[in-house]
Amino acid sequence: MRGSISLDDRLAGHVPSPASRRVRREAFADAHRNGLRARIERSLDDAVLTFELDRLLYDIEVDAQREWLRRLMAFDAYCARRDGGGLGDDPVR
Repeated sequence: MRGSISLDDRLAGHVPSPASRRVRREAFADAHRNGLRARIERSLDDAVLTFELDRLLYDIEVDAQREWLRRLMAFDAYCARRDGGGLGDDPVR
């Protein structure tokens, strides 16, 4: 698993660089021809899809980690019973 990625790095593709963030009147002069609203909605839709996918992956990872911890605790309990002389049956239920 790779290290964590900062929020700035994740948003870099969706947010203009700080040097180009100044809004000029010319940017809106031809907005009706260039489809500014459509571009903004597409960017927003892409950002929402990215967020939803990241959230889904996060939920899957959390569920997997919970299951792994549950099995680890069951195995630890099995080893404790085994070493204490009270060997039980299956270590994972």
